[in-house]
Formats: sequence, C-alpha cells, structure tokens
Amino acid sequence: MESVKVRARGLFADDMGAVVETTILVADDSNFFRELIRTELESHGYRVLLAKDGGQALALYRSHDIHIVITDLEMPVMTGMELCWHVRAADDQHRTFTILMTGDGETARRIEAFEAGADEFLAKPIDLPMLRARVRAGERITGMHRVMVEMLNTDYLTGVANRRHFMERLEQAYRAARETGSSLAVAMFDIDHFKAINDTHGHGNGDLALKRFADNCAAQVPDGGFLGRLGGEEFCLCLPAGDLDSALARVEAIRRSTAALSVETETGRGFSFTVSIGLCLDRDTVSVNDLLARADEALYFAKRSGRNRTVLRGAEGVVVKASFYVM
Repeated sequence: MESVKVRARGLFADDMGAVVETTILVADDSNFFRELIRTELESHGYRVLLAKDGGQALALYRSHDIHIVITDLEMPVMTGMELCWHVRAADDQHRTFTILMTGDGETARRIEAFEAGADEFLAKPIDLPMLRARVRAGERITGMHRVMVEMLNTDYLTGVANRRHFMERLEQAYRAARETGSSLAVAMFDIDHFKAINDTHGHGNGDLALKRFADNCAAQVPDGGFLGRLGGEEFCLCLPAGDLDSALARVEAIRRSTAALSVETETGRGFSFTVSIGLCLDRDTVSVNDLLARADEALYFAKRSGRNRTVLRGAEGVVVKASFYVM
C-alpha cells in the first residue's frame, strides 16, 4: 500500500466548540491528480491520505476517521462508484462526505452515482478553486452531522455514552469477539445508597456524584473499552479481557478510586460514596442479553452482600477472595 502522507492539519470548530481535525482521503490511479490534489489541500491546512485504487482507499477509510473522500470514478480493483457505495453502507450517520471526480457529464451516470452514495461531483480537469469550495461545503455538512450524532449518542448529564449507543457498541464488540476468537468483559456499576445521597444532599448534588463517578471511571477505561450510563445511578463498562486477573484489577481500581472521591456541596459540606460492581466475562454466554443478565446477577449479589465490592459471575459457588467475590 502506498504510504500515507500527512502534513499540515486542517481544523474546524464544531457547534459544541470542539476542535476537530479534518482528514481527507484522495483515491485516484493517476499519480498526477493525486499529487495535484494533495499539494493543494495540504497548502490549506488539511490532512491528506492517498490511495492509488479503490481497494486501498476502502482499507484506509476503515482504519481512519475520514471526513471527506475524493475519488476518481474509474479505478482498478474497485471503481469510485463502488467505493462510494461501501462508504455509505458503513456510514449510516453520514459522518463522511464523498466527492466523485469524473469527466463524464452524462446525467444518467451522475444519477446512478448519487444513488450509490456520492454527495457531490468534481469535473476533470480539476478546477482548484472549485475543489476548495467543494471541500469547505463537505466540512460544513459533516461537521453538522457529527455534532448531531454526538448529541444523540451522549448521556446529557455525564457525557458518557447513553444506553442506546452503549448497547449498539456492545452488540458490535460482542460479534467482533466471536468472529476473532477474542474475549471481552462487562462490568456493571451501581452507586451505593444513591437514594440516600439525593435525600440527604439534594438531587443537584446527586447529579454531581454521578458526574464525578463518570469522569473518574472514563479516565480509567482501557484502550478498546467503552463506558455507558444505562440509567439512573447504573453504568456499564465493556473492556477487552485477555485474562480474568486483568479485568478484575481494572474494575477493582475503579472501585477503590471511587471510594476516595469527594463531592463538595454549595454549603461547603463534602460527602463521599462507594460503588458495587458485577463483572462477567463473555465466555460461555450466548448473547449480549445473556452477558448483561449474568453481570446484573453478580451486581445484585454485590449489593445484597454488603456493597462496595466486586462480584465475578462464574460457574461455581461464591468464593471470597480479598475484595473479590466469585459466583
């Protein structure tokens, strides 16, 4: 595969004020056109990835967060129209804007390309000012879509994934683990005596406790893991589980650090809280629902047996092991 060339980085602010890097994938079997576009876009601060055929382009698209795809219509391995179709099939939230380059002005051909997922056309030979205009339009559109997607996927209070988005990601991770033969674990967290926190300190301070926990937990999510709020005071973490000890150590670190947190109220009075955890590996489970049900069973045992502890859902009885309980 041709090496990826990265220089100046184009940035724009989304509607939430976050700075987002703009990455553009250019696919063309002509070295002349690839270099022409790369030089032009890099001179205006964009990050550019190059592919010399549709197959390379699709591989780059799948391994990078691509904002804009600029592709020639006719290429070896995979045509630009086929590439647009694959991008749109994988991008149901329209996070990527596709520009198809062609010297063919036939209306029927363009309609076919739009139906395949192309967003815009660019005529060859390339008009560079028009290229920049198309790219700026693509930035505006993908920026808007990405903000909307983020809002739809995020829990408004804590900033972690909401229940719907977490479950979608968990389904994907579970299928991937089955296909690759790898293993994952889920840990369900429930803040102990949360009703008492609300009753004693008020719902506003209860919300602060939820935010503090979410921030603390999110900071300890390992690579490949993700965190979501299932509702109320209940959260769930999916993490890669190469072995049982590493999964236990990760969630125990979260449990201990949670107990060390302190929430300061407006009156200056602080309070702390603890969390109970139910952990389950995906081994011997038959579905995501089965996995979550077992983790929830372990969480229920953690709450009933004294709280502020981690319970592992296993195949054998309950074995006390330091702070760990194995079901």
